[in-house]
Amino acid sequence: MEFRNCWGKINLSLRVVGRLRSGYHELCSIFFKIGPVDCLTINESVEDNVRVIFSRTKSGIQGRNILLKTLDKIRAAGIAIPPLDMRLEKRVPPGTGLGSGSGDAAALLDYLVSAGYPVERFAAEIGADVPFLLSQAPVALARGAGEKLAPLQAPSARWRVAVVIPAWRCVTADMFVRLDEYFHDEWKSTGGRARSEACQVFDRLVRGEFFGLLPNDFSDLLLREHGEYRALFADFYRTGAIAWGISGSGSSAFALWNENDFCGFSTTLPWVEDVLIF
Repeated sequence: MEFRNCWGKINLSLRVVGRLRSGYHELCSIFFKIGPVDCLTINESVEDNVRVIFSRTKSGIQGRNILLKTLDKIRAAGIAIPPLDMRLEKRVPPGTGLGSGSGDAAALLDYLVSAGYPVERFAAEIGADVPFLLSQAPVALARGAGEKLAPLQAPSARWRVAVVIPAWRCVTADMFVRLDEYFHDEWKSTGGRARSEACQVFDRLVRGEFFGLLPNDFSDLLLREHGEYRALFADFYRTGAIAWGISGSGSSAFALWNENDFCGFSTTLPWVEDVLIF
């Protein structure tokens, strides 16, 4: 039996800066690792099986689980992976922008690498967040579709992070379609401006300075549809957070505190499904 923690991420900044030849959107973002968010247990077996248990939220996974998709892709390339029985305990549901599915896939790849299988090259094909969540980097500047990583030095002073999961979800593909309609391919930032902005954001946070709402091109869309976020952001501000925002293209919101200023966080907002503290 093998046990693996599965990590997630939040986006401290996120700008869409163009289109790649592949058709995917070109991003510039700062990924910050959080977790563990899920837990994966693996046993060799006579057939593949995934049992998914949501330990905190009432949710579900539509379609074929990413763990089985990962095995399909690796085996299709001619690498003989034995049947695996997997138990996945999920704290974070899909559609929240935290990369938990990618973290689950990264945990499986980590297990396979430790077992001697040459599978690291599949990470970016499985998901744009997977290379980061498979890496040892706690924070990185991400470009391309999210797979081009430049690790950044982790802050010496620790942050505390609260992640708030609302009752609604956001499907990644749908959100990018809506973003296209919103911007008409006239993005707010170029690659150079987005990198400069991301580095300035990170430098201020490392120094422990107050920032407020973090840059994310999806924020305008979600704030227009869910004004409820503003009440949550006010709660973050009142409790001493230095920065807050929406993670990725998903529905979850998060806030950062300097560790010495953190006195816990809770909220009574009726639409909040769960609060996770890291």
